Amino acid sequence: MIIDHIRDLEEFRAFYNKYKMPNQYDFDWLIANPNLFCLYNEDSVLWGYITVQREGGLLTLSGASKRKNMQENINFINMVCDAFDEDMYAFTRVRPAIAVLRKASFKKVYDDKYVRLKKECKNG
Repeated sequence: MIIDHIRDLEEFRAFYNKYKMPNQYDFDWLIANPNLFCLYNEDSVLWGYITVQREGGLLTLSGASKRKNMQENINFINMVCDAFDEDMYAFTRVRPAIAVLRKASFKKVYDDKYVRLKKECKNG
C-alpha cells in the first residue's frame, strides 16, 4: 500500500469517472484540494483516493476506491485520520463504506453521519 499524490492525471480522471464522488466534489475541486491522498498498490496501480475538507465547521473525509480491498481501505483511512489532530467526520449511506468506516473506528452519530474521535484513537 502506497499513499501519494496524483501520479498520473489521466489515470486519476478515468478512476474518478468510474468511481464518482457526491456531486459537491467535482473533478476540478477534487484535484485542487491540497488534502487529496491517493492509494496505490505495490504495482503503482491507483486503488482509491481520500479527500479531507472542512464542511459546516467539521473536518470531514470522503473518498472512493475499488472493491475487494477492505483491509487496505481501513489502513488508508486510519493513516489519513492520524495525520490530522482532531475528530474526523464522514457522511455516507453506502453500506460497504459504512462497514469500512466502522472498522476504522468511526461511530454512527446520526442518520448518515459518522465520527472518529481523535482522543479515543490516541488512547486505544
